This record gives sequence, structure tokens and C-alpha cells, in this order.
Amino acid sequence: MFFLRLGWVRDSLFNFLKLDRGSCLFFFLIGLTLRGLPELLVSQYPVGYETITCYAPPMMTFAGRSVVDVFVEFFKSGPLFYVLMWLVANVTGAHTFFILKVVGPFLYGILIVSFFVFLKKGLKFDWKMAFVATLLLSFQIAALRDSWDRFRTVLGLFFFFATLTALRIDSKRKWLLVSVFSVLTALSREHVALFLFVTIFGFVILERKDRIKSFKALGPALAIFLVMVNPSLFGYMSNHVPEGQYASRSYFWVVQDALVIFAVCYLALLPFALLGWRRDKLIEPMVGWLLLGSFSVVSPWFAVSGYQRWLMLLVFPFCVYAVWGFERLQLFSNRRIWMLSAILLVFMIIGAGYSTGSFTYVGRVTNSYVTVHLVQSSISWEQVDDVKAVLAWLDENAAFNSSVLAEEGFYGWTLIYFRRANADVTIIPYGASYSPMPTLEVALREGFSQIYLIWYTEQSFNDFEIVYSQNSISVFQYVSKVA
Repeated sequence: MFFLRLGWVRDSLFNFLKLDRGSCLFFFLIGLTLRGLPELLVSQYPVGYETITCYAPPMMTFAGRSVVDVFVEFFKSGPLFYVLMWLVANVTGAHTFFILKVVGPFLYGILIVSFFVFLKKGLKFDWKMAFVATLLLSFQIAALRDSWDRFRTVLGLFFFFATLTALRIDSKRKWLLVSVFSVLTALSREHVALFLFVTIFGFVILERKDRIKSFKALGPALAIFLVMVNPSLFGYMSNHVPEGQYASRSYFWVVQDALVIFAVCYLALLPFALLGWRRDKLIEPMVGWLLLGSFSVVSPWFAVSGYQRWLMLLVFPFCVYAVWGFERLQLFSNRRIWMLSAILLVFMIIGAGYSTGSFTYVGRVTNSYVTVHLVQSSISWEQVDDVKAVLAWLDENAAFNSSVLAEEGFYGWTLIYFRRANADVTIIPYGASYSPMPTLEVALREGFSQIYLIWYTEQSFNDFEIVYSQNSISVFQYVSKVA
């Protein structure tokens, strides 16, 4: 009797998953859980690098501001996410940290669902292939890494797949949906919008139909995109605060970095993707642009900017090609289904380990973009209280009309916990892992009364001395400016 009931439960679950709503619920919960686990492991603060450096500080200023003010300030960098966060903050009254801890897992859940729907409705996959491809994607390091702190990108990708799905359906409202979803894509993130334009225009050119209709449908999104990337074209001036001074890297470092990121994310997936490569009018322009953006750095005079971003997006077409590779290997047949299960299990273990920080191979190689695992922030968790302590000291002791040099990893924490930030003390950020000396020259030219630096206690710089320490973090002062 027990085994009969167990069999009935199994069959009922399988039948539910074969329904579109059942699969969508399943994949939403998969995404929510995978991205939610690191948030549960860190109880007080949201995980992610840009979560602290890019999202939390402006969100803490939303109280008393209008939605129009928020939209205008962040228009150039993708205002839709900030507008949605303004709405959530004003409706719920929840703390910014709590909102960010919830929104990361939620966004990853809806992204995974949108990919599944795209496979079913856009690429016309049968349920089995769509299910396997989506499950494979959910546990990929590249997808998880973007979900870690690239919230605008994840939101944009959700609308990206919604747009492509609308493009392939038969409906009287098809072009209206394409227009609306493409506008939402552009308002989410400009590089995802560019990815969308290349994909759709490449598709309609290869299809040799609907070229005028597609251009008209994408017209509003194209206009928004042009204003975002070049505000002066339409007389629009953004007041978005720049993120600091960044020194250039050597050519060989950049090429090596691109290759290392590619290997970290795709070395295990690549054999299946290569085996499954085939001509597809929608996937071809997608993967062609991403490969160009990822590896054009080998020719620095013609390189597409942001190679790290394009490298991460390769995960989507690669998962499509990989499932075609599984099909070519006949892994969906009854006699080889165990091989497919074993392959998926390996990827699931790797993804779960990366999400929870229980184990990872990423830390064994150095790269600029892929974090060791998701249980991370811009600084280590044991240093957060030390940073808060030195900022409290600065609140009491920093000279009037002084400046604080803050490396990118400390920048967000400084804006959040230093009450005098950019009031009578100017915060000057600089790039992660770079020397503060170029930024020091900027501060010296501005003529501040004192120049401070937040840095690690065991390290030092010429012309700086420690004036206050809290365990591993110290406040350094520029000695040449000491009265």
C-alpha cells in the first residue's frame, strides 16, 4: 500500500510539472531557493557587491523623494529597478536591507521562469527539452553570479525573454507586446537593450520578413536607449553621480581575464554546447553578438566595451546548445536517461555549492568579475562592524571641509553609515584593487583641509599614517596636510 501511494504521489507530481503553470512554479521556487540560501546564511546584511556599493545607498534616500525625482536621477543607468524599489519602500516601509535581501531571490526566480517560457513558446521546445535546459541554466555559475548583485541586468533579462517570446507567438497583440516589453527592457538596463536589438534585428534579417514592423515596434525602446547612452543628443543631462576614478589595465591582463572568466563559467558546459551547435535564426545573432562582445578585447582598437557582461550572458544560448547536444547524444532516450540525470546532478551540485559557499572552484583562479561564491559582500562579513566603528570615529573627529578616500569595496558602507558623508566631508571613491594615489592627487587639487583614507590596518601607503584603528580596519590621515 505504501509503495502504491508513493507511486501515485510521484505520478501526480510529474503530471503537475508537465503543466506550464506547474513547471513555472517549480522553476520559480528553484530560483528563489538557490538565490535565497546565501541571504539566509547572512542574517543581517544583503549579499552582493553592487548591492552595497550601488543599490543600498540611494535606496536609503528614497524617503521624502518623489518617484519622478528618482526616475530622472537614475535614468541613464536604468531607472525601472529604482522606481520599483521606491514603490516597494514607500508601500511597505521596510528597511532597505530587508528589501534587497528579498528582491535578489525574487528576481532570479522570475528570470528562470521567463527562460522556460521562452524555450516553450519562443523556440517551440517540447516540455522535456525545455525543462532540462531551464534546470541546467538555474545551477550555472554565470547565471547565479549575475543574480548575486546585478539586479538591473536580471530585471532587464526578464523583459528580454518576454520580448522574444512575444515576437514568436501568433497574436493580434504581438507587436504591441514586443513594443511594451522592449521599452521595459531598455528602462531596466541599457546593455541588455542593445542585446535585444541585435537579436531581433538579426532574426528578422535572417527570416527576411517583418523588418518594418519590428523596427516600428522597437522604435520607442531605441529612442530611450539613445537618450540613456548619450543624454546630450536630446538635451537631457543626467545628474547621476560618477562612481570614481578607474585606472586602466594592461592589454594582456584584460585578455587573460576574459579567458579565465570564460573557463570558470563554461569549461564544463562547452563540450555539450559545441556538440549541440546548429543553425537557428534566433539564437545565431544572439550568440554571435555575445562572442563578439566577449572576445573583441583581443583587438583593443575595435573592442566592444564591457566584456565581462557579455561573457555572463553567454550562459543562455550555451544552455540551449547544450540541450541540443544532449539530444544528439540521445540522452533523452529511456536507456540513456541515467546519463542525463548524472550530468544534471553534477551541475546541480556545483551550483548549490557555489550558492551556499560550501565549496567552489572559482577561488582557485583570479578574475575580475566572478565572485568566489554568493555568500560574499564588498568586504568580508567579519569586517563590517570594524568599518562601522571607524566611520563612527570619523563622524566625531573628521575635520570640517575634509575628504575621505574610499575604495569601491568600502564606498557603499561609507555612504550608509557615515552620517556626514557628502555634507561637510566629501567622499571620493576609487576602483577596487587600485591604488588610492591617483585619487589622492584629485583631493589635493581640491584643497581639502584634511584627507583621510579607510583601509586595512596591516597595510600602509606613503604619506599616510594611522589615526584610529578598529581591529582589521583603520583610518589613515594624509600627513602632509596635518597642521
